[in-house]
Amino acid sequence: MSNRSFGWLLVLSIVGLLFFAEEIFSVFGMAIGSVIEISVSLLVSLFFVGLVFFIVATVFGSALLGIGAALVALLLSGIGLFWPLILCVLVLYFIFRKPKVSRTG
Repeated sequence: MSNRSFGWLLVLSIVGLLFFAEEIFSVFGMAIGSVIEISVSLLVSLFFVGLVFFIVATVFGSALLGIGAALVALLLSGIGLFWPLILCVLVLYFIFRKPKVSRTG
């Protein structure tokens, strides 16, 4: 590749980046915001799971019962956090599943 064609490629790349700068920054912002949102949601969820474990283990005096209650709290918080994804997976499953063929006679 000659030096001249590399210069044109560089100029076209810079013009393209300037033309699509808003979209590029919005994609990066959306990605960073999603990571922060999921991280904060997970931290809050884990805080409540730990709080449930602490309260149940303190009141009832059983670590096994506390672990069970913490697992139930973790399951419920996971469903609460990921219900849109679960809903989309269920809808896709019902759309693309192969229907069972019943045999008669």
